[in-house]
Amino acid sequence: MRGFLSFLLDSLVPLSCVVCGRWIDGDADPPPRGAVPAAGGAFDPGGLFHELFAGIRMPARVLCPACWRSLDRAVADAALPLGSGSPAPLISPFYTNDALLALVRFLKFAGGRSAAPPLAWWMADSLRRALDRRGVRREVGAVLAPVPLHPRRLRERGYNQALLLARCVGRELGLPVEDGALVRERATKSQSKLGEDERAENVRGAFALRRPDRIEGRGIVLVDDLVTTGGTARECLAALLAAAPAWTAVLSAGRVRDVGRASGTRA
Repeated sequence: MRGFLSFLLDSLVPLSCVVCGRWIDGDADPPPRGAVPAAGGAFDPGGLFHELFAGIRMPARVLCPACWRSLDRAVADAALPLGSGSPAPLISPFYTNDALLALVRFLKFAGGRSAAPPLAWWMADSLRRALDRRGVRREVGAVLAPVPLHPRRLRERGYNQALLLARCVGRELGLPVEDGALVRERATKSQSKLGEDERAENVRGAFALRRPDRIEGRGIVLVDDLVTTGGTARECLAALLAAAPAWTAVLSAGRVRDVGRASGTRA
């Protein structure tokens, strides 16, 4: 019955591209086989689903083939300066461009949960490659920590997009998600309309560590949708460092090209 309802909804409500509005043909442009190239155009990973309601799943198709290829693949990790100590690796599959911004806005502000699985697929691929380069065994102590929303914003939106992404990445890589060790104590303004200095001040002191025993001594991957100036990520990591993690990294769907400083390692 659930399978029939899913098929019916998919047939009656054709899925259109979030960016250009074209109808998405699920059978067109199948994803490449084998390893993902280090650079080049993105592709729809295919075969991904999202929960609609009551256990009904629908294909997580959000972009047409042309708009997938328009995403700007990141060719290197970055390093996020933390003010003291070593910078944290900043890992993202894409640089921010208009298509990615439209996709993230759909995820955050239009109830577009279907965008989480394909974005997280690319994030998981980038994280897997980054950890392998650094010789980090994923199954030993690594945990994903999503950037938290303030309770008021969570009630308004109904979900935390960073948590959705973290859960999807966790399923891809077999990593646990720790939602609750980090909390947002103070409601902040939307960062998108603020300048760099205003962004830093907006989130200063907004995050606090809870239940440090859940992450103490483990490798912590902070998960967010976009990194622009890095202000939110720095404040989150500052709180997480109180738990003395083994190492830290930041994973996002996209980042601006000049955030932090390029590390020179291939994505």
